[in-house]
Amino acid sequence: MPTLKKYVFIQNDPFYLPKVFDKYLREFHDSTVGVNIQSVAQGKRSTLETAFDLYRLYGFSYFAWKTRNYIWKKVQARLINEWLGQTRHCYSVRAVARKYAIPISTASDVNSPEFLAQLREQGVDLIVSISGTQLYKKALRDQTPAGIINCHGALLPRYRGLMPSFWTLANGETEGGVTVHFVDAKLDNGPILVQRRYRINTRDSLEDIMARSKDLAAEAIIDAVRLIEAGSPPLLPNNADEATHFSMPTPQDAAHFRRNGHRFR
Repeated sequence: MPTLKKYVFIQNDPFYLPKVFDKYLREFHDSTVGVNIQSVAQGKRSTLETAFDLYRLYGFSYFAWKTRNYIWKKVQARLINEWLGQTRHCYSVRAVARKYAIPISTASDVNSPEFLAQLREQGVDLIVSISGTQLYKKALRDQTPAGIINCHGALLPRYRGLMPSFWTLANGETEGGVTVHFVDAKLDNGPILVQRRYRINTRDSLEDIMARSKDLAAEAIIDAVRLIEAGSPPLLPNNADEATHFSMPTPQDAAHFRRNGHRFR
């Protein structure tokens, strides 16, 4: 089977995704024709609404720590990657794209007629969504011959929806994982290509399992793309009758999380 032309949709997150994206592009930079960098806003929320919800969830201490780290990584990306032009250590997904000379798009709607036309003109065969934050509608799915694949931070069909790492830890699971699946009309619903599992230790914080999840995500995405390019990939069912669904946690959920002895960091 000929090499597929790929396009990446990825969230503009500076904490873990630059490393994931770098691992992906080491393998597929020569067949990836572009990347769309998407907002970190969750669901239908704006970025400001997402930040406010996270503040209510995390509390002042952890939110302030995350904010300081976010700002510091933005400063490092601007100073080291943009001003000095160094890419040995990339502090943003944009810097990773530049390292491998991948064209960057920040289109706010990947389902717009203009963006769909751009993908057709580039001959995109396969779309790889890495923590993407937009919904991928029928027209986009129909014009992508090899399909759209998404990496979700849980063992589907359980823990569909938002913030799966939080809910996995909050519910006292002893095992977590990541799933790469084909995208269909429903959220986190398409057939499964690859799953990777990890054990959860009683001392693990939310930061610990998010880091572990993202490490496995890079490997799972690479394996999934290779399976698709080999042709007729084996698929696992993503049974809707076994699914559990979760939304943005509330402050009450965070209080329950802490009462059960869990830590954010």
